Amino acid sequence: MVGKSRAAVLEAAGRISIREFDIPRIGPGEGLLRLEMTGVCGSDPKFYHGKSAVVMPIILGHEILGHIEEIGEEASRLYGVGKGDRVVVEANIRCGSCPYCLSGDYQFCQGGHGYGTRVSADEPPHLWGGYGEFMYLTPGSVVHKISTEVPAEAAVLTTAVIANGIQWVRRLAGASIGDTVVIQGPGQQGLAATIAARESGASPIVVTGLSIDSQRLALAREFGADHVIDVEREDVVGRVEEITRGRMADIVVDVTGNPRAVAKSLDLVRPMGTILCAGLTGTDTLTSLAIDTLVHKQLRLQGARSKSSEAVVSALKLVESRKYPLEKMVSHRFPLERAEEAVKTAGGDIPGVYATKVVIVP
Repeated sequence: MVGKSRAAVLEAAGRISIREFDIPRIGPGEGLLRLEMTGVCGSDPKFYHGKSAVVMPIILGHEILGHIEEIGEEASRLYGVGKGDRVVVEANIRCGSCPYCLSGDYQFCQGGHGYGTRVSADEPPHLWGGYGEFMYLTPGSVVHKISTEVPAEAAVLTTAVIANGIQWVRRLAGASIGDTVVIQGPGQQGLAATIAARESGASPIVVTGLSIDSQRLALAREFGADHVIDVEREDVVGRVEEITRGRMADIVVDVTGNPRAVAKSLDLVRPMGTILCAGLTGTDTLTSLAIDTLVHKQLRLQGARSKSSEAVVSALKLVESRKYPLEKMVSHRFPLERAEEAVKTAGGDIPGVYATKVVIVP
């Protein structure tokens, strides 16, 4: 295919521009994706503001939904897809030979590649992210077919938002039948964590948020939360103590990235319980924890980064089941030309605008 592709490029902290790139020729192990929709991850505003390290210039966008425009014979065989297929693409690109790839934990691949996160737009063939019209598919990509019956706003959540919820709540925190799970933060990842907790059989499920989160908390109830708590109006520790009859939570999931909420987790969890932290606070932020409480309660403090392919496969089945109206998470849609506004909206930088999930439609 000959032509150009527009893409939104993060040139420097606080500056995104629309640029044109040549559409690359596709070899046997490569592919070209025509993008349908890309999600704006909560990490993207941190990249935009320079609060989290990222190579620049870069085409952001790692929550990727599109259609196969071109596919090499070898890539078609490996991925099980053909021209025209609708697919979601995982952000991580496998080198295939490092210890993490060999163990199946390729989200920690030492090769250093990832769509929308770790490859400069200056590196040919340039189209390494989802904020564009087309995206290059390199060898080592992980591609999954997804039904055309699924609304785009739900499908685009598969590889990151829903898969992260499953990975973090079920696989890392170990949520199971009858566990009390408290989820701090009702944004996109908190809502996905709510669904994962419900699918794991957890009960009761408690989601906390701010007064401004009223619509998000209502959606948390629709997705399976038994209780929601406005932390600005209620004593969250007292309410969890009341709900659990003093036992407190088996698992606390923090997706706020707020140091105060992370510290509060130690008071919300039972002795020998698990605290899972998945919210990014930024590289210049330190969080104070009551280590004596951590020790005396014999707690497990679990970090959570990205997801496994197994979690993506589970997410794909859940999304295609249409069991939950996942598309309701998407609150704002932007064309490619307004990518910078989309990132600012997702980051809460526009007065009077409060987004749950932002997507870009080229």
